[in-house]
Amino acid sequence: MKILVVPMELPLPADSGGRIDVWRRMHLLHDDGHELGLLSWHNLARDGAVAPQALAELGTVCSSHCLSWIRRSAGETMRRVAQLPRLPSHAAVRWVTLDRPAVLAWARGFAPDVLMLDGLYGVAAVRWLAGALGVPWVYRAHNIEHAYMRQQRARAVGWRARLGLAANLVGLRRLEEATVRDAAVVYDISPNDAASWRALGHTRTQWLPTVVDAAFVRAMATAAATPPTWDIAYFGNLNTPNNVEAVEWLLGQVLPLLPAPSLRVALAGSRPSEAVRRLAASDARVTLLADPPSIPAVAGAARVLVNPLQVGSGVNLKSVEMLFGNAALVSTPAGVHGLPEDAAACVAVHADAAGFARAVAAALQAGPAPADARRIAARAPYAPAAAAALLRRTLQAVVCGGGA
Repeated sequence: MKILVVPMELPLPADSGGRIDVWRRMHLLHDDGHELGLLSWHNLARDGAVAPQALAELGTVCSSHCLSWIRRSAGETMRRVAQLPRLPSHAAVRWVTLDRPAVLAWARGFAPDVLMLDGLYGVAAVRWLAGALGVPWVYRAHNIEHAYMRQQRARAVGWRARLGLAANLVGLRRLEEATVRDAAVVYDISPNDAASWRALGHTRTQWLPTVVDAAFVRAMATAAATPPTWDIAYFGNLNTPNNVEAVEWLLGQVLPLLPAPSLRVALAGSRPSEAVRRLAASDARVTLLADPPSIPAVAGAARVLVNPLQVGSGVNLKSVEMLFGNAALVSTPAGVHGLPEDAAACVAVHADAAGFARAVAAALQAGPAPADARRIAARAPYAPAAAAALLRRTLQAVVCGGGA
């Protein structure tokens, strides 16, 4: 079928959990024989021009795409503020930057069978397009967004960041609940979140696991076939408030309890904040790998993978990806939030720094472990074939008018 995908932002470069989740699912749908169109936004003010190689890569999966530009101009900001009684700030900026006549003409030319809202903030565009085109729409939930945004605001540094997140919280819960209510199907990233929505009467919600693609698994295995480069590795974006807080906790509270001077610690991820750069520079044992070319190459070369996240919503993608290596796994409870019990059971979970440090030390002392049958079984829901089959079945039911 023809699927018009509407994520919150251009999914390339795939350098954060949200972008990776979207891009892998687009690959999955393309590989399953569907034709994809993409309507998305790119923040010119923050990210600069779109790289030509990103557009070329996009063309390998999408037969057609349409990008809208967020410039953060004065006029755009005023239109965004004017929408706040109706839309939270992050949704408003996407709505007011949309060239609606051009987008509608493009969408009619693509002629989709169904629209897939991938992440909450493009919902106004999806509702409008679905009505104009007379096609159904479905929603992929990345987390319970209003809870996640409250967590981010509490951890944001600087008044501008806090004010921006506060503006986004205005009406966010109402918008999210209406989206879950009205979508033909809600595909939730977390079984826990899906169950929470169903308990509130939203019965069209189901768990669609994130996928881990074969290329990621192969790269981890290749790295693991050589002697480990790192004793401890943490990977993920290094700029969002919750991830910066996680790094601060790991380096400020856990590493001092692991005094071995020869310890080799890797922090790998995109766009490290100044706070992360300062923290990494404060301990000679820590190597900051900013925007590394291959995250699985780093993760596969570690003896212990850690997730020190302090708050969580949805599913933390790195915790899923960690399951696909053979390194020992240590996490906080927030890091395994949203994982099924069998997956969480593969991880040593500690909320306090002392317990976390003891678990890391024990894993380093124990040395490499043989392949764990529990971990192998826990990977099964995240295989692309399982997600492809679920999407094929449910989207066909939606397009045929019978619901999912």
